Amino acid sequence: MGAVVIGVLLAFASVAAASGYLWSRTSSAAPATTSARPSTDGQALRPVPIPAGELVTALPPDSIGQVLCQALSQDRWNLVLGGATLREVSGDGCRLVAGALDLNLTLDRTPAALNGAKAVNIAGHPGEVEFPEPRTNARLNVHLVTAPATEQIRPYLRIGVSHTTPGVPLDELIVTVAREVVAATMTDGPALPKVGPGRAIPPKQVEPIADHGIVDAPWPMISWQLCTALVAELGGTGKPEFDGRCTVRGIQAAYTDLVSPRRYPDLIAGQPALITDDLVAVKLTGDSAQELTFTGSGRSLEAIAEHVLPALLGRS
Repeated sequence: MGAVVIGVLLAFASVAAASGYLWSRTSSAAPATTSARPSTDGQALRPVPIPAGELVTALPPDSIGQVLCQALSQDRWNLVLGGATLREVSGDGCRLVAGALDLNLTLDRTPAALNGAKAVNIAGHPGEVEFPEPRTNARLNVHLVTAPATEQIRPYLRIGVSHTTPGVPLDELIVTVAREVVAATMTDGPALPKVGPGRAIPPKQVEPIADHGIVDAPWPMISWQLCTALVAELGGTGKPEFDGRCTVRGIQAAYTDLVSPRRYPDLIAGQPALITDDLVAVKLTGDSAQELTFTGSGRSLEAIAEHVLPALLGRS
């Protein structure tokens, strides 16, 4: 398999209203069946917004594999990997299989420990590639942003590829994959916001992306959308935090995709929900662990959730 000549990637920009923040594009994944995936263990793809700028390094865990798998279109993956490609989300990453070729991508807080690595330029970002004997696998790191790693920021793209046949130029292939993915996800766009005391970030008015809202968005974009919706509902001033939280007039909305399994016996705005006196939890999608909770006092949490949820899901 020879090296693939990289063409100019076209980025389809979608501007969030009143913000100036760009999305690279929205993916259009068709519902995937078990037979269309490399294994029965992985998760099928769902349409997701593809962030731009440095925001790809601040994706929640449940969204990382979805975005990486769909950074390139199905046709582009087929071309780059040299054949029909199967895709699935595996853990926090993306797995792609094309014949005897097996490729894995993820974002991480640290680079993989490589031996005898060679320095490479990956779409303007420093990288390193390892291609050891017997030449049946290769690994690559790309340092995407200079911001330090945190619970929400993963500065490194890590890629691994293997092939059952020695002699395939996997070092060339893995560099091509890295350049394509980085060019597609880090189009011209915003830098990560500065984080102040208590994880506070500067407020911004950001309207939800159509048909997605906060679902599968980067952490700060979630926080800004929450504040925009809560301020519109409650008035006052929003206090966004980097980790998908916003507080307005004593009411806090918080996003997570690490929730322990729980029952959702109620409905809010058509979504499964759990309603108690001091907490409202809403399950955002049927095929992920993404959840939004409302806490606070002085106002009906159920009424607030009912009013703001459609906008936060990109329905209005």
